[in-house]
Amino acid sequence: MLIVIFLAYGIPLWRMRYRWRATIYRTDRWTINVLPWFGRDLAALFSNRYFTSDGERRMARRYRIYLVIYFALLVLILGLSGGG
Repeated sequence: MLIVIFLAYGIPLWRMRYRWRATIYRTDRWTINVLPWFGRDLAALFSNRYFTSDGERRMARRYRIYLVIYFALLVLILGLSGGG
């Protein structure tokens, strides 16, 4: 059941990630999702350097919270499945 919740919770991740990367790299091309650039992504997780407006900062805050919950679900699933 937790795996179903994890997969369902991951569906909005694609849209949020696109918006996150489009803001960081200042582009609206769809290829931003498949290109392996991660330097700015990691820097943006820990700072607001790439976000200029209040709307962009709110989006960044929501994305960070989303990732924390996503990671917690993953840890929960792995912890329950590894317990034997």
